[in-house]
Amino acid sequence: MPSDKFLLIKAWSYILWNDVEHVLSQLLIAELTGRTPVVYWPTYCLHNGFINTNGFELYFEPVSEYSIFDVAKSEYTYYPPVWDEDNLLMDDPDRDKLVYRNIGDILSRKENVVVGDVYFDLYDLIPYIKKDNPAYGMTVNQIYSYLFHKYIRLKQDIIAEINGFYRSWLSDEGPVLAVHVCAPEKDYEYNAESGRVEGSRFYPKGYQNSKDDKLQTRFKIPLFWRKREILKANAPYHGEIKKYVDKYDIKKIFLVTNSQAVLNEYKQKYGSMIVATKSKRAEEDEKVKYLDSYIVKRRAGIDILKDTYLASMCDFFIGNDFSSLSHAVTIMKDWPEGNAKLLYWEYRRKKYPINADIITIQKRNSPFAKAKKLFNKLLKR
Repeated sequence: MPSDKFLLIKAWSYILWNDVEHVLSQLLIAELTGRTPVVYWPTYCLHNGFINTNGFELYFEPVSEYSIFDVAKSEYTYYPPVWDEDNLLMDDPDRDKLVYRNIGDILSRKENVVVGDVYFDLYDLIPYIKKDNPAYGMTVNQIYSYLFHKYIRLKQDIIAEINGFYRSWLSDEGPVLAVHVCAPEKDYEYNAESGRVEGSRFYPKGYQNSKDDKLQTRFKIPLFWRKREILKANAPYHGEIKKYVDKYDIKKIFLVTNSQAVLNEYKQKYGSMIVATKSKRAEEDEKVKYLDSYIVKRRAGIDILKDTYLASMCDFFIGNDFSSLSHAVTIMKDWPEGNAKLLYWEYRRKKYPINADIITIQKRNSPFAKAKKLFNKLLKR
């Protein structure tokens, strides 16, 4: 790669695995454009607990031999034009407007430094992959897996902590099922008819069949549900766990959750089968997204990484299709078919997070009711 052509990859969100997913898609852009990647998570990122420290390198090894200080030079040109050598450590408050940030521009720029601070889905990048790139012809999951194993390397102290826990609690326990259960979205209910929910960070999403669908398990809401009912968040997990326990004689369940209430529920139901790390979890009345405000924030990131990597080391996995952590587990190794699944609600070809309550619709005017009404109307004539 040319030594004066860089892609500076900045943080995108406040969720660790969302930011890693963003890094992976930007690394593909670096490969497609022949640029040297440099990852920098600045001080506004919740995972960075130290002033003037690269948050990414608190957890991972650098993706290249260059740092942000190598790309901040007065003689360099920058794109988008909001950037220069003096403000690279800052955030652009207008980045969500996506000005100067469409894929075509990013891939075709001639400036020395292109800054990647918005998220591009790999689905949108696939058409630009040429035959000479190793990712050519791969599915989205396969591309994420290829990029992850090529670029993402944990710090040695984190690896040692993960391996120590695995040897002590999971390695000799027979078949182990990892289960990732997100805290219920208690403040929000999804209306399956309108698809609306106010204030949630999750949104229903349409989807198309793909080669990656084998990982996903839907819980379909019938189109003509006979009565109004609330389907409770995370309820389908226990049925799926029972299937694995019965079929594979599961000995231990490694539970990954950000909710103390979920941990208590699972301990009560499964007893000594439950294994969990001692990471900090939210109480029922605590907002989960603020858990990253530890005094030492690096510990918060380590706990998330530790849970994720340990889940990938288990024999089986059940996760949440709307969770970046769950998706990370699925790309960390080549799971045998049926050994890993991601759960979601489905209604009218839209997916909803499994950790949200779903309001089903009372269909009073079903096709049968409409036919009966029309028949009675004709009889009165």
